[in-house]
Amino acid sequence: MVALFVALMFVGFVLVDLVVQALQARRAAVSAVADVPWNVPKGFYLSEGHTWFRPDSSVGLRVGADALVARALGAVEKVVLPKLGEPVKAGQPLFQLQYHGRELKIPSSITGHVAALNPGLGKRPELVAQDPYGSGWICAITPTQSDGGSGDMRSGEKATAWLEQEFHRFREFLSLQVSPDPALSASYPDGGLPAVGSLTHLRRGGWHAFEAEFLRSQPPQPAP
Repeated sequence: MVALFVALMFVGFVLVDLVVQALQARRAAVSAVADVPWNVPKGFYLSEGHTWFRPDSSVGLRVGADALVARALGAVEKVVLPKLGEPVKAGQPLFQLQYHGRELKIPSSITGHVAALNPGLGKRPELVAQDPYGSGWICAITPTQSDGGSGDMRSGEKATAWLEQEFHRFREFLSLQVSPDPALSASYPDGGLPAVGSLTHLRRGGWHAFEAEFLRSQPPQPAP
């Protein structure tokens, strides 16, 4: 009887250990997925200018900067917000992110009016880089066009695939900023990601080049 009891205890310990290992493996898998910066949360739409919007029944469309902008900066010292009630137009600058005297002008993907502002960014502007899809949201916009400015927007798997491509394109952009000659530029033989805050190491001209290449803050010019 004692031997049977001991055997059952042993089996119980083995089962508990297997369960613990399975839970640890699951947590590790979830963590690995969460660490992939181009994963886009469900219900979010990304624009060509690297802003996102998410429908919010209380305020219209909540807006922020996506993970590429967050990783490129790594830190934000000040957010220059639009004014409450201000009209905004798709393709034109909506807000600014500042760091060490330099700034990025981030365009709106929506035409409408500013319906709400994130009150937490005054004291904690770093949230834009730390939690771009959550507490680092910028403002909310009530659209005045039927498509909500969503003509160039992506969501779900399309958004994730596109953002991954943009991260690789940003990596090549940084390489060319080191040297304009592709044969001499920095390489990433392991396919590694650009370091957090890579943009902050560039001169002002590099910031302007990033705006022109990735943010497209100016609306397209009409054909002559």
